Amino acid sequence: MEMLQLRYFLTVARLEHITRAAEELRIAQPALSKTIARLEEDLGTPLFDRQGRNIRLNPYGRAFQAKAQAALQLLEEGRREVADMAGLEQGRIHLALSNMEQIRDPLKEFLSRHPQVHFHILQASMEEMEQLIETNETDFYMTAMALHHPGIRQMPLLKEEVYLAVPPGHRLAGRGSINLIEAAEESFVGYKEGHPLRKMNDEFCRHAGFIPKVVCEVEDPASIADLVRSGFGIAFIGSCKSSEDLKLIKLSVNKPLCQRTFHIAWLDNRYLSKAAIAFREFLLQHFEGPPRQSPRTRTSSYFLEEGALI
Repeated sequence: MEMLQLRYFLTVARLEHITRAAEELRIAQPALSKTIARLEEDLGTPLFDRQGRNIRLNPYGRAFQAKAQAALQLLEEGRREVADMAGLEQGRIHLALSNMEQIRDPLKEFLSRHPQVHFHILQASMEEMEQLIETNETDFYMTAMALHHPGIRQMPLLKEEVYLAVPPGHRLAGRGSINLIEAAEESFVGYKEGHPLRKMNDEFCRHAGFIPKVVCEVEDPASIADLVRSGFGIAFIGSCKSSEDLKLIKLSVNKPLCQRTFHIAWLDNRYLSKAAIAFREFLLQHFEGPPRQSPRTRTSSYFLEEGALI
Protein backbone atom coordinates (compact mmCIF):
# COMPACT_ATOMS: atom_id res chain seq x y z
CA MET A 1 0.00 0.00 0.00
CA GLU A 2 1.43 3.37 -1.06
CA MET A 3 0.89 6.93 0.20
CA LEU A 4 -0.20 7.96 -3.29
CA GLN A 5 -2.95 5.35 -3.21
CA LEU A 6 -4.21 6.76 0.09
CA ARG A 7 -4.19 10.33 -1.20
CA TYR A 8 -6.05 9.32 -4.35
CA PHE A 9 -8.56 7.28 -2.34
CA LEU A 10 -9.28 10.19 0.06
CA THR A 11 -9.93 12.53 -2.85
CA VAL A 12 -12.35 10.09 -4.49
CA ALA A 13 -14.01 9.42 -1.11
CA ARG A 14 -14.51 13.14 -0.53
CA LEU A 15 -15.94 13.88 -3.97
CA GLU A 16 -17.59 10.50 -4.64
CA HIS A 17 -16.94 11.14 -8.32
CA ILE A 18 -14.08 9.64 -10.34
CA THR A 19 -14.02 12.27 -13.10
CA ARG A 20 -14.01 15.26 -10.73
CA ALA A 21 -11.39 13.56 -8.53
CA ALA A 22 -9.16 12.94 -11.56
CA GLU A 23 -9.51 16.60 -12.57
CA GLU A 24 -8.62 17.80 -9.08
CA LEU A 25 -5.63 15.44 -8.89
CA ARG A 26 -4.64 16.30 -12.47
CA ILE A 27 -4.28 12.71 -13.58
CA ALA A 28 -6.04 10.63 -16.23
CA GLN A 29 -9.32 9.06 -15.16
CA PRO A 30 -8.30 5.49 -16.20
CA ALA A 31 -5.11 5.78 -14.11
CA LEU A 32 -7.12 6.88 -11.08
CA SER A 33 -9.64 4.06 -11.53
CA LYS A 34 -6.80 1.50 -11.73
CA THR A 35 -5.19 2.90 -8.57
CA ILE A 36 -8.46 2.59 -6.62
CA ALA A 37 -9.00 -0.91 -8.00
CA ARG A 38 -5.50 -2.00 -6.87
CA LEU A 39 -6.13 -0.57 -3.41
CA GLU A 40 -9.41 -2.49 -3.13
CA GLU A 41 -7.62 -5.64 -4.30
CA ASP A 42 -4.93 -5.18 -1.63
CA LEU A 43 -7.61 -4.75 1.04
CA GLY A 44 -9.69 -7.64 -0.24
CA THR A 45 -12.97 -5.71 -0.29
CA PRO A 46 -14.64 -2.96 -2.36
CA LEU A 47 -14.60 0.50 -0.79
CA PHE A 48 -17.31 1.98 -3.00
CA ASP A 49 -20.75 0.94 -4.17
CA ARG A 50 -20.95 1.40 -7.94
CA GLN A 51 -24.09 1.93 -9.99
CA GLY A 52 -23.18 2.79 -13.55
CA ARG A 53 -21.01 5.89 -13.41
CA ASN A 54 -22.13 6.77 -9.88
CA ILE A 55 -20.05 5.73 -6.87
CA ARG A 56 -20.81 5.96 -3.17
CA LEU A 57 -18.53 5.24 -0.24
CA ASN A 58 -19.74 2.04 1.47
CA PRO A 59 -19.34 1.11 5.18
CA TYR A 60 -15.93 -0.49 4.49
CA GLY A 61 -14.85 2.65 2.66
CA ARG A 62 -15.99 4.95 5.47
CA ALA A 63 -14.06 2.89 8.03
CA PHE A 64 -10.94 2.94 5.87
CA GLN A 65 -11.34 6.67 5.14
CA ALA A 66 -10.98 7.55 8.83
CA LYS A 67 -7.84 5.42 9.20
CA ALA A 68 -6.30 6.72 5.98
CA GLN A 69 -6.82 10.32 7.09
CA ALA A 70 -5.23 9.57 10.47
CA ALA A 71 -2.29 7.79 8.83
CA LEU A 72 -1.53 10.61 6.42
CA GLN A 73 -1.89 13.15 9.20
CA LEU A 74 0.68 11.29 11.31
CA LEU A 75 3.05 11.11 8.35
CA GLU A 76 2.59 14.83 7.71
CA GLU A 77 3.33 15.62 11.35
CA GLY A 78 6.45 13.48 11.11
CA ARG A 79 7.56 15.38 8.03
CA ARG A 80 6.95 18.70 9.77
CA GLU A 81 8.88 17.63 12.87
CA VAL A 82 11.85 16.58 10.75
CA ALA A 83 11.65 19.89 8.87
CA ASP A 84 11.66 21.71 12.22
CA MET A 85 14.98 20.11 12.99
CA ALA A 86 16.36 22.21 10.12
CA GLY A 87 15.11 25.38 11.82
CA LEU A 88 12.44 28.03 11.37
CA GLU A 89 13.42 29.01 7.85
CA GLN A 90 12.46 25.62 6.39
CA GLY A 91 8.86 25.84 7.56
CA ARG A 92 5.61 25.70 5.58
CA ILE A 93 2.41 27.32 6.86
CA HIS A 94 -1.11 26.41 5.73
CA LEU A 95 -3.54 29.30 6.17
CA ALA A 96 -7.29 29.46 5.44
CA LEU A 97 -8.97 32.86 5.51
CA SER A 98 -12.14 34.60 4.48
CA ASN A 99 -10.48 37.79 3.26
CA MET A 100 -6.92 38.87 2.38
CA GLU A 101 -7.51 42.53 3.20
CA GLN A 102 -6.63 42.36 6.89
CA ILE A 103 -3.65 40.01 6.56
CA ARG A 104 -1.94 41.41 3.45
CA ASP A 105 0.41 43.90 5.16
CA PRO A 106 1.52 41.73 8.12
CA LEU A 107 2.03 38.78 5.76
CA LYS A 108 4.36 40.86 3.58
CA GLU A 109 6.28 41.99 6.67
CA PHE A 110 6.65 38.45 8.02
CA LEU A 111 7.90 37.18 4.65
CA SER A 112 10.42 40.02 4.44
CA ARG A 113 11.87 38.77 7.74
CA HIS A 114 11.64 35.06 6.86
CA PRO A 115 11.85 34.80 3.04
CA GLN A 116 12.41 31.02 3.10
CA VAL A 117 9.11 30.26 4.86
CA HIS A 118 6.50 29.00 2.41
CA PHE A 119 2.77 29.76 2.69
CA HIS A 120 -0.15 27.83 1.29
CA ILE A 121 -3.13 30.21 1.44
CA LEU A 122 -6.73 29.27 0.70
CA GLN A 123 -9.60 31.74 0.61
CA ALA A 124 -12.54 29.79 2.00
CA SER A 125 -16.16 30.15 3.06
CA MET A 126 -17.26 29.17 6.58
CA GLU A 127 -18.56 25.85 5.24
CA GLU A 128 -15.23 25.14 3.56
CA MET A 129 -13.37 26.01 6.77
CA GLU A 130 -15.50 23.51 8.67
CA GLN A 131 -14.51 20.83 6.12
CA LEU A 132 -10.83 21.78 6.45
CA ILE A 133 -11.07 21.40 10.22
CA GLU A 134 -12.39 17.86 9.75
CA THR A 135 -9.38 16.89 7.63
CA ASN A 136 -6.94 18.69 9.97
CA GLU A 137 -4.82 19.93 7.06
CA THR A 138 -4.63 23.63 7.97
CA ASP A 139 -2.49 25.41 10.57
CA PHE A 140 -4.55 28.57 11.06
CA TYR A 141 -7.97 29.92 10.19
CA MET A 142 -8.66 33.65 10.02
CA THR A 143 -12.26 34.81 10.03
CA ALA A 144 -14.58 37.41 11.51
CA MET A 145 -17.11 34.77 12.55
CA ALA A 146 -16.81 32.13 15.24
CA LEU A 147 -15.74 28.59 14.33
CA HIS A 148 -17.84 26.27 16.45
CA HIS A 149 -15.92 23.01 16.49
CA PRO A 150 -14.49 20.79 19.27
CA GLY A 151 -10.81 21.41 19.88
CA ILE A 152 -10.69 24.83 18.21
CA ARG A 153 -8.84 27.63 19.99
CA GLN A 154 -9.11 31.21 18.80
CA MET A 155 -7.68 34.59 19.77
CA PRO A 156 -8.80 38.06 18.63
CA LEU A 157 -6.42 39.97 16.39
CA LEU A 158 -8.17 43.07 15.11
CA LYS A 159 -11.41 44.90 15.82
CA GLU A 160 -12.61 47.36 13.21
CA GLU A 161 -15.58 49.62 12.70
CA VAL A 162 -17.70 48.94 9.63
CA TYR A 163 -18.83 51.92 7.54
CA LEU A 164 -21.40 52.40 4.83
CA ALA A 165 -19.70 53.46 1.59
CA VAL A 166 -21.54 55.64 -0.95
CA PRO A 167 -20.34 57.26 -4.19
CA PRO A 168 -19.89 61.04 -4.54
CA GLY A 169 -23.18 62.73 -5.36
CA HIS A 170 -25.27 60.11 -3.55
CA ARG A 171 -28.22 61.44 -1.55
CA LEU A 172 -26.47 60.39 1.68
CA ALA A 173 -23.02 61.68 0.69
CA GLY A 174 -23.31 64.85 2.75
CA ARG A 175 -24.02 62.99 5.97
CA GLY A 176 -21.27 62.13 8.44
CA SER A 177 -23.29 59.33 9.99
CA ILE A 178 -26.67 57.62 9.65
CA ASN A 179 -28.90 55.05 11.24
CA LEU A 180 -28.74 51.97 9.02
CA ILE A 181 -32.53 51.83 8.60
CA GLU A 182 -32.22 55.00 6.49
CA ALA A 183 -30.55 52.88 3.79
CA ALA A 184 -33.25 50.20 3.73
CA GLU A 185 -34.47 51.13 0.21
CA GLU A 186 -30.98 51.34 -1.28
CA SER A 187 -29.36 48.81 -3.62
CA PHE A 188 -26.36 47.08 -2.02
CA VAL A 189 -23.14 45.71 -3.48
CA GLY A 190 -21.68 42.85 -1.44
CA TYR A 191 -19.80 39.59 -1.20
CA LYS A 192 -21.20 36.38 -2.62
CA GLU A 193 -23.70 34.31 -0.66
CA GLY A 194 -21.93 32.20 1.97
CA HIS A 195 -18.96 34.55 2.40
CA PRO A 196 -18.39 35.21 6.14
CA LEU A 197 -18.46 38.99 5.70
CA ARG A 198 -21.66 38.74 3.64
CA LYS A 199 -23.32 36.88 6.50
CA MET A 200 -22.15 39.51 8.96
CA ASN A 201 -23.27 42.43 6.79
CA ASP A 202 -26.70 40.82 6.36
CA GLU A 203 -26.86 40.56 10.15
CA PHE A 204 -26.26 44.30 10.47
CA CYS A 205 -29.26 44.91 8.22
CA ARG A 206 -31.39 42.35 10.01
CA HIS A 207 -30.78 44.07 13.33
CA ALA A 208 -31.67 47.39 11.71
CA GLY A 209 -35.00 45.89 10.65
CA PHE A 210 -34.69 45.14 6.93
CA ILE A 211 -33.33 42.66 4.38
CA PRO A 212 -30.78 44.28 2.03
CA LYS A 213 -31.47 44.34 -1.70
CA VAL A 214 -28.14 43.01 -3.02
CA VAL A 215 -27.81 43.76 -6.74
CA CYS A 216 -24.16 42.76 -7.27
CA GLU A 217 -22.21 39.91 -5.63
CA VAL A 218 -18.41 39.71 -5.89
CA GLU A 219 -15.47 38.05 -4.11
CA ASP A 220 -13.06 40.88 -3.25
CA PRO A 221 -13.21 44.39 -1.69
CA ALA A 222 -11.61 46.06 -4.72
CA SER A 223 -14.50 44.95 -6.94
CA ILE A 224 -16.99 46.19 -4.36
CA ALA A 225 -15.29 49.62 -4.35
CA ASP A 226 -15.33 49.78 -8.16
CA LEU A 227 -19.04 48.98 -8.30
CA VAL A 228 -19.90 51.56 -5.64
CA ARG A 229 -17.86 54.23 -7.46
CA SER A 230 -19.72 53.32 -10.66
CA GLY A 231 -23.07 53.89 -8.96
CA PHE A 232 -24.34 50.31 -8.86
CA GLY A 233 -25.13 50.56 -5.16
CA ILE A 234 -23.78 51.20 -1.67
CA ALA A 235 -21.73 48.79 0.43
CA PHE A 236 -20.30 47.95 3.84
CA ILE A 237 -16.53 48.47 4.12
CA GLY A 238 -14.13 48.10 7.03
CA SER A 239 -11.91 50.71 8.59
CA CYS A 240 -8.63 48.83 8.11
CA LYS A 241 -5.75 50.67 6.44
CA SER A 242 -6.25 49.21 2.97
CA SER A 243 -9.75 50.68 2.88
CA GLU A 244 -8.34 54.22 3.07
CA ASP A 245 -7.42 54.10 -0.62
CA LEU A 246 -10.91 53.28 -1.88
CA LYS A 247 -11.76 56.99 -2.49
CA LEU A 248 -15.32 56.51 -1.35
CA ILE A 249 -17.44 58.49 1.07
CA LYS A 250 -17.63 56.50 4.31
CA LEU A 251 -20.55 57.06 6.66
CA SER A 252 -20.44 55.99 10.29
CA VAL A 253 -23.41 53.89 11.38
CA ASN A 254 -24.99 55.06 14.63
CA LYS A 255 -27.44 52.21 15.02
CA PRO A 256 -27.03 49.27 15.18
CA LEU A 257 -23.40 48.91 16.25
CA CYS A 258 -21.42 47.82 13.19
CA GLN A 259 -18.10 46.29 14.21
CA ARG A 260 -16.29 43.06 13.49
CA THR A 261 -13.46 41.25 15.22
CA PHE A 262 -11.02 39.14 13.23
CA HIS A 263 -9.63 36.06 14.97
CA ILE A 264 -6.87 33.58 14.40
CA ALA A 265 -7.94 30.00 15.19
CA TRP A 266 -6.22 26.62 15.25
CA LEU A 267 -6.82 23.03 16.30
CA ASP A 268 -5.33 22.04 19.63
CA ASN A 269 -4.34 18.58 18.41
CA ARG A 270 -2.49 19.74 15.28
CA TYR A 271 1.28 19.82 15.37
CA LEU A 272 2.46 23.38 14.69
CA SER A 273 5.91 23.88 13.23
CA LYS A 274 8.36 26.46 14.54
CA ALA A 275 7.49 28.62 11.55
CA ALA A 276 3.75 28.40 12.31
CA ILE A 277 4.24 29.26 15.98
CA ALA A 278 6.49 32.19 15.02
CA PHE A 279 3.86 33.44 12.58
CA ARG A 280 1.11 33.28 15.20
CA GLU A 281 3.22 35.20 17.72
CA PHE A 282 4.15 37.73 15.05
CA LEU A 283 0.47 38.37 14.24
CA LEU A 284 -0.43 38.81 17.90
CA GLN A 285 2.38 41.32 18.33
CA HIS A 286 1.59 43.06 15.04
CA PHE A 287 -1.99 43.70 16.09
CA GLU A 288 -0.86 44.46 19.67
CA GLY A 289 -2.81 41.71 21.40
CA PRO A 290 -6.55 41.32 22.02
CA PRO A 291 -8.58 44.43 21.19
CA ARG A 292 -10.06 46.26 24.14
CA GLN A 293 -13.81 46.57 24.43
CA SER A 294 -15.07 50.13 24.18
CA PRO A 295 -18.00 51.49 26.23
CA ARG A 296 -20.02 51.58 23.01
CA THR A 297 -19.45 47.87 22.54
CA ARG A 298 -20.57 47.06 26.08
CA THR A 299 -23.81 49.01 25.79
CA SER A 300 -24.65 47.22 22.54
CA SER A 301 -23.70 43.71 23.63
CA TYR A 302 -27.00 42.28 22.31
CA PHE A 303 -25.44 42.31 18.87
CA LEU A 304 -22.70 39.90 19.90
CA GLU A 305 -25.07 36.95 20.27
CA GLU A 306 -25.25 33.78 18.17
CA GLY A 307 -21.68 34.12 16.90
CA ALA A 308 -22.52 37.13 14.69
CA LEU A 309 -19.52 38.88 16.17
CA ILE A 310 -16.99 37.43 18.59
